[in-house]
Amino acid sequence: MQRSFWIKVGGKQFHAITLAGAFFVLASVLKLAEASYQIFVAVSKARIAEVHPELVAQLFGWSLQAPYSFSGEDILGVLLGPVAAFLFWFGIAVLALVVYQSGRFMIPVEETLTPEHKRSFHRALLHAKKKR
Repeated sequence: MQRSFWIKVGGKQFHAITLAGAFFVLASVLKLAEASYQIFVAVSKARIAEVHPELVAQLFGWSLQAPYSFSGEDILGVLLGPVAAFLFWFGIAVLALVVYQSGRFMIPVEETLTPEHKRSFHRALLHAKKKR
Protein backbone atom coordinates (compact mmCIF):
# COMPACT_ATOMS: atom_id res chain seq x y z
CA MET A 1 0.00 0.00 0.00
CA GLN A 2 1.34 3.43 -0.90
CA ARG A 3 0.11 6.80 0.21
CA SER A 4 0.87 10.25 -1.03
CA PHE A 5 0.76 13.10 1.46
CA TRP A 6 -0.08 16.55 0.17
CA ILE A 7 0.20 19.85 2.02
CA LYS A 8 -1.85 22.84 0.93
CA VAL A 9 -0.17 26.19 1.58
CA GLY A 10 -1.46 29.47 0.17
CA GLY A 11 -3.72 27.78 -2.35
CA LYS A 12 -0.93 25.57 -3.72
CA GLN A 13 -0.49 21.88 -3.08
CA PHE A 14 2.92 20.47 -2.22
CA HIS A 15 3.88 16.83 -2.11
CA ALA A 16 5.00 16.45 1.52
CA ILE A 17 7.69 13.81 0.93
CA THR A 18 9.21 15.78 -1.95
CA LEU A 19 9.12 18.97 0.10
CA ALA A 20 10.78 17.25 3.07
CA GLY A 21 13.32 15.69 0.69
CA ALA A 22 14.16 19.13 -0.68
CA PHE A 23 14.81 20.46 2.82
CA PHE A 24 16.92 17.41 3.69
CA VAL A 25 18.93 17.82 0.47
CA LEU A 26 19.56 21.48 1.22
CA ALA A 27 20.58 20.84 4.83
CA SER A 28 22.83 17.91 3.96
CA VAL A 29 24.54 19.83 1.14
CA LEU A 30 25.25 22.68 3.57
CA LYS A 31 26.67 20.25 6.12
CA LEU A 32 28.68 18.59 3.34
CA ALA A 33 30.18 21.98 2.45
CA GLU A 34 30.99 22.60 6.11
CA ALA A 35 32.68 19.18 6.39
CA SER A 36 34.78 19.84 3.29
CA TYR A 37 35.81 23.20 4.75
CA GLN A 38 36.88 21.43 7.95
CA ILE A 39 39.10 19.14 5.86
CA PHE A 40 40.86 22.16 4.36
CA VAL A 41 41.24 23.73 7.81
CA ALA A 42 42.76 20.53 9.21
CA VAL A 43 45.19 20.27 6.28
CA SER A 44 46.35 23.86 6.70
CA LYS A 45 46.79 23.34 10.46
CA ALA A 46 48.79 20.17 9.76
CA ARG A 47 51.07 22.06 7.35
CA ILE A 48 51.70 24.73 9.99
CA ALA A 49 52.32 22.04 12.63
CA GLU A 50 54.92 20.35 10.40
CA VAL A 51 56.92 23.57 10.18
CA HIS A 52 56.29 24.77 13.75
CA PRO A 53 55.66 21.74 16.02
CA GLU A 54 55.66 24.00 19.09
CA LEU A 55 52.26 25.36 17.94
CA VAL A 56 50.55 21.94 18.02
CA ALA A 57 48.99 22.62 21.43
CA GLN A 58 47.44 25.86 20.17
CA LEU A 59 46.28 24.36 16.85
CA PHE A 60 44.84 21.05 18.00
CA GLY A 61 44.50 21.23 21.78
CA TRP A 62 47.00 18.47 22.46
CA SER A 63 50.76 18.46 22.75
CA LEU A 64 53.68 16.38 21.58
CA GLN A 65 56.44 15.04 23.76
CA ALA A 66 59.96 16.34 23.32
CA PRO A 67 61.68 16.05 20.87
CA TYR A 68 58.98 17.77 18.87
CA SER A 69 58.03 16.31 15.51
CA PHE A 70 54.74 16.19 13.69
CA SER A 71 54.68 12.84 11.91
CA GLY A 72 52.58 11.39 9.11
CA GLU A 73 50.57 9.41 11.66
CA ASP A 74 49.69 12.66 13.40
CA ILE A 75 48.51 14.13 10.10
CA LEU A 76 46.38 11.05 9.47
CA GLY A 77 44.91 11.28 12.98
CA VAL A 78 44.07 14.95 12.52
CA LEU A 79 42.33 14.28 9.19
CA LEU A 80 40.28 11.25 10.27
CA GLY A 81 37.49 13.23 11.94
CA PRO A 82 36.86 15.73 9.13
CA VAL A 83 37.01 13.03 6.44
CA ALA A 84 34.59 10.82 8.41
CA ALA A 85 32.19 13.76 8.79
CA PHE A 86 32.44 14.46 5.06
CA LEU A 87 31.64 10.85 4.16
CA PHE A 88 28.74 10.76 6.64
CA TRP A 89 27.14 13.90 5.21
CA PHE A 90 27.76 12.68 1.67
CA GLY A 91 25.79 9.52 2.48
CA ILE A 92 22.99 11.56 4.06
CA ALA A 93 22.90 13.82 0.97
CA VAL A 94 22.56 10.78 -1.31
CA LEU A 95 19.72 9.36 0.81
CA ALA A 96 17.98 12.74 0.88
CA LEU A 97 18.28 12.98 -2.89
CA VAL A 98 16.76 9.51 -3.26
CA VAL A 99 13.80 10.54 -1.07
CA TYR A 100 13.40 13.78 -3.03
CA GLN A 101 13.54 12.04 -6.41
CA SER A 102 11.28 9.13 -5.52
CA GLY A 103 8.48 11.15 -3.96
CA ARG A 104 7.50 8.04 -2.02
CA PHE A 105 8.84 6.77 1.23
CA MET A 106 8.27 3.12 1.97
CA ILE A 107 9.74 1.08 4.79
CA PRO A 108 9.81 -2.63 3.95
CA VAL A 109 8.85 -4.81 6.87
CA GLU A 110 9.35 -8.54 6.80
CA GLU A 111 6.53 -10.40 8.42
CA THR A 112 5.71 -14.07 8.68
CA LEU A 113 2.03 -14.67 8.01
CA THR A 114 0.09 -17.66 9.16
CA PRO A 115 -2.26 -19.28 6.63
CA GLU A 116 -5.22 -17.57 8.36
CA HIS A 117 -3.63 -14.16 7.94
CA LYS A 118 -2.80 -14.87 4.31
CA ARG A 119 -6.44 -15.76 3.56
CA SER A 120 -7.81 -12.70 5.33
CA PHE A 121 -5.24 -10.47 3.62
CA HIS A 122 -6.14 -11.96 0.23
CA ARG A 123 -9.86 -11.42 0.91
CA ALA A 124 -9.21 -7.80 1.87
CA LEU A 125 -7.30 -7.24 -1.38
CA LEU A 126 -10.11 -8.77 -3.43
CA HIS A 127 -12.67 -6.67 -1.58
CA ALA A 128 -10.63 -3.50 -2.25
CA LYS A 129 -10.39 -4.34 -5.98
CA LYS A 130 -14.15 -4.86 -6.19
CA LYS A 131 -14.78 -1.40 -4.69
CA ARG A 132 -12.78 0.29 -7.46
